[in-house]
Amino acid sequence: MNIILAMNITQRHQEILAVIKQEKHITVSEISKLLGVSEVTIRKDFNYLEEKNLIYRHHGGASLNNPYVVDLPVSQKQNIKIEEKNRIAEKAVGFIEDNDVVILGSGTTIYNMVNYISKEKNITVITSSLLIAARLCEFHNVTIIQLGGSVRYSSQSTVGPNAQEMMMQFSANKLFLGVDGIDEDFGVSTSNIEEAYLNQIMIKNTTKTFLLSDESKFGKKGLGRICSLKDVDCLITNQKVEESFESVLKKFGVNIIVTD
Repeated sequence: MNIILAMNITQRHQEILAVIKQEKHITVSEISKLLGVSEVTIRKDFNYLEEKNLIYRHHGGASLNNPYVVDLPVSQKQNIKIEEKNRIAEKAVGFIEDNDVVILGSGTTIYNMVNYISKEKNITVITSSLLIAARLCEFHNVTIIQLGGSVRYSSQSTVGPNAQEMMMQFSANKLFLGVDGIDEDFGVSTSNIEEAYLNQIMIKNTTKTFLLSDESKFGKKGLGRICSLKDVDCLITNQKVEESFESVLKKFGVNIIVTD
């Protein structure tokens, strides 16, 4: 992209919208260099355009895509980015060792981890997912602890006060969590508030937290905030993270592991 000559505010806003439409996402730094104006000016432009509902701001940039996620049933999520989820799940299982006590969340990527766990592995698994617990019944060396509580039908997992109280009684050395959104300012989030509360307890009661997420979750926000990025030890994803977001993750001390 070549630097564009000086223009008035309206022209600049039109150019920003044109670039975002073409590039899908643009960072403050990139558009600042392109238009030959300061990053402070671009942030003001982004604020104005967001107020007009023309763009959405996230992790140091902006796009035309709404960053807020909706609560989809697990039957739909299982058919989204199947190959990417499998690669992420397989990579994550490589971090599980004999005698580990692990917590497995309720996401579809976490569910796919069961495909790669060795039936010879001696581990204890704590999970809120009814689907994961049922699959693990085939693994005779795995001790399964199913969290009780109210069943959240869309994810086929347990949530609520009973699940939270039960989770408070356990500790683990590794947590594998699938999420709906990862945002610089809002942190890690999910589309369900009750699940967010349960995930908070899981993080508090584990030694190391692994997030499993494809790139589509970056810059997105779910209704329920789980934690800050500083509470995450490792992100396992399917492709190289763009530089602007990579610098954010590293600032918070998140180790990034890419499957490809």
